[in-house]
Amino acid sequence: MGIRFNEVTHEYASYSKITYKAIQNISLNISEHEEFIALVGHTGSGKSTLAKHMNALIFPTSGTVEIFGNIITKKRNKKIKYNSIRKNVGLVFQFPEYQLFEDTVEKDVMFGPMNFKVPKEKAKELALDSLKLVGLDETYLNRNPFNLSGGEKKRVSIAGILALDPEILVLDEPTSGLDPEGKTTLMKLFTDIHKKTNKTIIIITHDMDLVYQYFNRVIVLKDGELSFEGTPEKLFKSNILKNNHLDLPNTVKTLKHIKETLNLDVDIYQKTAEDVINELNRVTKNE
Repeated sequence: MGIRFNEVTHEYASYSKITYKAIQNISLNISEHEEFIALVGHTGSGKSTLAKHMNALIFPTSGTVEIFGNIITKKRNKKIKYNSIRKNVGLVFQFPEYQLFEDTVEKDVMFGPMNFKVPKEKAKELALDSLKLVGLDETYLNRNPFNLSGGEKKRVSIAGILALDPEILVLDEPTSGLDPEGKTTLMKLFTDIHKKTNKTIIIITHDMDLVYQYFNRVIVLKDGELSFEGTPEKLFKSNILKNNHLDLPNTVKTLKHIKETLNLDVDIYQKTAEDVINELNRVTKNE
């Protein structure tokens, strides 16, 4: 069943009583399995607000969000178990240190399962399994999470959510602040998790190279409204990028420049650097 947005608007109020519509009139369906979605848009477009609605961290001002059969409206419903929703839809914030608070990695990753009454020994097993899933071994169990690198903190915070075994995983800018190698490593990790678990993964990102290379669906927000929904190929071959303050992937920009300056008959829509090289080799061999 997954998540269904039905004409959702969310307004933030200020001290001056002036409201700001962070998102408005969003209608959107997200399957509980198999999707690998990029959520993109310029700063202030409403991405994080939309993500927080996905596990009922905030409620819509108008419209409804259906999350695994639970109808979320602007008023809290005492019949709905909101903690269970947040177990099914795990949200990892942009800054992992906000989600880390225990004195060891093991305790931090165990916290979620134990909060749902999982026995301690089982929680320990889940913690280790989740750490391995994000590429960390048992040597990290007794380390202080605040002494880890930025990339390692991200992995531990993701492991803490995975230990709850959510159906859907939502990550807010997980690759921000990482070098190209770190971004590639983390994206391969998410791809591997997606393939191994069949979970739907939604990632907020500004990186068009990652969007083109890894995702099978893109959701674009502009000024709080749904501007585009479809495949990366459809997005980058459309005419909406400029109006949405988005750019082409570097691979496409490079080949586009080569095509225009050298008048080579290249297919500019290549996803990786290796694809670019292969395409240039193909064209030059035929010249």
